[in-house]
Amino acid sequence: MYFQIFLLVSFFEKNESQLEQKKEQTITYLSATVIVPCFNEEATVGRTIESLLQLEYPDDKLTIMVIDDGSTDNTWNVLQQYVQEPRITLFQKENEGSKFAALNFALKKINTELVGVLDADSWVSIDALKNYMEFFADPEVMATIPSMVIAEPDSFLRRAQKAEYDIGLFARKSFAQINAIYITPGPFSFFRKEVFDTLGPYKEAHHTEDAEIALRMQKNHYKIAYSEKSVVYTVGPKKLRPLIKQRVRWIYGFLRNMFDYKDMLFKKEYKSLGMIILPLGIFRVFITVILFPLSMWLLVLPLWRWFEKLSVVGLSTRWSWGIDWFFVNVTQLQIFTIIGIILSVMTLWLGRELVGDKRKFTIDVVYMFFMYTFIAPLWLIKSSYNAILSKKESWR
Repeated sequence: MYFQIFLLVSFFEKNESQLEQKKEQTITYLSATVIVPCFNEEATVGRTIESLLQLEYPDDKLTIMVIDDGSTDNTWNVLQQYVQEPRITLFQKENEGSKFAALNFALKKINTELVGVLDADSWVSIDALKNYMEFFADPEVMATIPSMVIAEPDSFLRRAQKAEYDIGLFARKSFAQINAIYITPGPFSFFRKEVFDTLGPYKEAHHTEDAEIALRMQKNHYKIAYSEKSVVYTVGPKKLRPLIKQRVRWIYGFLRNMFDYKDMLFKKEYKSLGMIILPLGIFRVFITVILFPLSMWLLVLPLWRWFEKLSVVGLSTRWSWGIDWFFVNVTQLQIFTIIGIILSVMTLWLGRELVGDKRKFTIDVVYMFFMYTFIAPLWLIKSSYNAILSKKESWR
């Protein structure tokens, strides 16, 4: 609860100097290259590239570099329709087991001012890159990240992920306000080229190179901004097994990267990131793992007592819908649970407000609570187990 309130305060904090700067500045378009690494993305890569071609951005300032990272399906043949497009360059390479190798392959061939990445299962709003320019007008900003939303949710799990991602927009805005962003996600994060020239290329980083490069930047006191108006649409896993595998990789990568960057924890030098955000991120993983068996017991126990009562007195056919609130036992746990739910709904509202989503309350939020009660502990337990034993999860 303290953490959620802390984020709410950070979310509404006004940065007067930034507001004044945005009023005065004019758009200066920097030369930019977008890297699109793809592995077996024949069904989605076309839509990804088309969204980049439709960007409101000067043609002579934009280059699109598509890397077929050893696909075994029809991806390369799909890409051939763009071979004559002057803004697009196509490459093929052998797959080396992780995306970072494809990104570094492209980095060696880039000399533009900005470098961005877009996963081949995502697509962007038409003004996404243009909106970044107001942040890169500040010479201290070395990277900018977008608003990520789940596109066209068509299953229970994707609807749950949509609510989760929308709450994530609120958190991302709050982190940006206190310069505590610790991940630059694959879908459409952009960097100044000098970041890689100075700090070096991507690292394998336990299959989470997007988290490692952000932590490396934060360790070197590089500023990462968030453009809430730059919307990126991505496709979440539709089935349970791919979702758990994806999340195990994410959480495992976070924990292992935290071990690699443990010298950032509880250091005043890194302000809110080192003193609050990263430690609480680790704490929330392990406290969920520890409390999950207890929460399941507290859920099963009332059902078991009801079953015992039923077996003794039988099922009554007389139903009473009247409730005498005097006899309702309200515990501290129930009060905190209600407050937590209210805060979660507030953050969902604020997240959707950032991207102009008019549907503030939908059934998605109920699906999300169900997913985080019964499904999320599964990937948290497995990823914690893997992290402790250094058992690396495969990329796919």
